[in-house]
Amino acid sequence: MTRKTQHEIFIHAILILLVIVLAFPVFFALVTSTLSFQESYQYPPKLIPGDQFMDNLKEAWERVNIGRLFFNSTLISVVVAIVKTILALLAAFAYTHFKFHGQGLLFSLCMITQMLPLPVRITPYSFYLVVCMAIP
Repeated sequence: MTRKTQHEIFIHAILILLVIVLAFPVFFALVTSTLSFQESYQYPPKLIPGDQFMDNLKEAWERVNIGRLFFNSTLISVVVAIVKTILALLAAFAYTHFKFHGQGLLFSLCMITQMLPLPVRITPYSFYLVVCMAIP
């Protein structure tokens, strides 16, 4: 094997391991959704799907107004998308038509915040709240 193929195998092994680690919580949630209440709290946890999925889905649908939750999520998503688009258009207009001191730095900061996902931006604030408010 050449050095390049060894490097590619190593990179692929790391990526496969990362996919497994990231996909496991989703898999576990799907398996747990097919188990009964008692089975879902057993130790060690079951990794084989059960036969209670339709019963669990029916119970969840009856307990919670799913239609209202979908409507609220859709409404919030649409409003946020529209407001973000309008603000982005205004910022783009300002960047292209006006010259001001620190324009490059401000543009870079805006781009960095757009490239980082929301959980990455929120996590430091969560730690700050825990430290400042002494929340256990």
